[in-house]
Amino acid sequence: MKKTSNKGFSMVELIIVIAIMAILAAALAPSLIKYINKSRLSTAVSDGTTIASAINSALASEAAFQAADSYTGATLLNTVLTGSDAFAQEVSENVGKASVTGKAKKDLGGSALSTVYYIQVDTVNNTVSVYYGDTAAAHMVSPNVGTLLAN
Repeated sequence: MKKTSNKGFSMVELIIVIAIMAILAAALAPSLIKYINKSRLSTAVSDGTTIASAINSALASEAAFQAADSYTGATLLNTVLTGSDAFAQEVSENVGKASVTGKAKKDLGGSALSTVYYIQVDTVNNTVSVYYGDTAAAHMVSPNVGTLLAN
């Protein structure tokens, strides 16, 4: 008599394993997506803090400080980086890039965000505010982090 030995898996066993893996993947995917978005928001906050430091360094120059008066309202950072006045040139040198964008596309509330930074310079009170995605206080990055960007 010939002895046969089954050394592999049956088709049913393979299908069951694949089904279990699909169920686990479906259960873990939403959590993974949420963690990825939180990580991107954290990066946006960190980058915004770096941008605020670069702007404060730029304001140390007298010519840049005087030119900064034109940026009192919320202004797109990329517009500043491509500007030609003394403030724009100093900020561009300190940031070291021609444009800056983030990767986070949703805030913690689930609302869609644009991936741009806004800055607001107040030379009277010597403050610099940086926002991500929107100019609302909940989207502030610096000097305080808004409620919709970090918890």
